[in-house]
Amino acid sequence: MKKLTVLLAMTVLLAACGGNSEPEKKGNGESAKDKNGDYATAEITVQGDDVVAINLDETKEGKSKKELGDKYGMKGASKKAKKEWDEQVEFLENYIKKNGLDKVEMNEAGYPVNDDVLAGCTINVKSLMDAAKNAKDNAK
Repeated sequence: MKKLTVLLAMTVLLAACGGNSEPEKKGNGESAKDKNGDYATAEITVQGDDVVAINLDETKEGKSKKELGDKYGMKGASKKAKKEWDEQVEFLENYIKKNGLDKVEMNEAGYPVNDDVLAGCTINVKSLMDAAKNAKDNAK
């Protein structure tokens, strides 16, 4: 009886740990350029409907905001900003991996409205989300 119980428990455990058997697909996407020529980019890896990896960035005046890091100076320029731009985008990327693209809700101006997103990301995310959705659509 013990062997049967152990075998059954192992079968359930292996089935639960099996994960998604669909192949991973990778895609890249961009948002439309704004009047200054600035735009967002996204690299995404999906497995089925799940986002397993995502890299978001914006290019402003030809420079990557992620590469600028603290030099972008968001915290110094705004009393509201508790995190730098790259830290907020990292929070957004992790949120998307955990919850999916469709769970990020925005107002008409492009700012997040979900309390769980606002807990770590208060920047305008419209161009980032446009790029991410384009990347997901392009995933092969």
